[in-house]
Amino acid sequence: MSRRLTEILLLVGFLVIAVLLYRSTADYPKFVQGSTAAYVRFLGLTLGVLCAAQLLLSLRRPAAEGEAAPADTKTRRFWTLLLLLGAYAAALEPLGFFLASAGFLPLAMYATGARRPLPVALTTAGVLAFVYLIFVELLEVHLPSGTLI
Repeated sequence: MSRRLTEILLLVGFLVIAVLLYRSTADYPKFVQGSTAAYVRFLGLTLGVLCAAQLLLSLRRPAAEGEAAPADTKTRRFWTLLLLLGAYAAALEPLGFFLASAGFLPLAMYATGARRPLPVALTTAGVLAFVYLIFVELLEVHLPSGTLI
């Protein structure tokens, strides 16, 4: 099985999971329809939209995309991201979600090849603003605040 076919099958699988996740909210008890069900619907819709967009891009992309990164570069990026994720998870409790994420996101982007500071800073700010507006303001989810702050 080719890599492209595997990617397409995984995207279709995630799309099915998104639809099932969204439909499952109809079975939630009436008293959580406004809170928990809304959050799960949001997750299902977001997952579905992102999977559908990636699936369309995958189908439009030609089969051969040129030269891939060398195996040693991929291995180094994998282990760097794994270490960063461990450090991020350890930093969540003392620093809180937003401060830990403000450190993790640029480091992860740098580790995966982003080198221009302005797009990295704007992406980090945009992701944190999006999370704040959707989860804190709209859905009223309590994110970890940190013990040092």
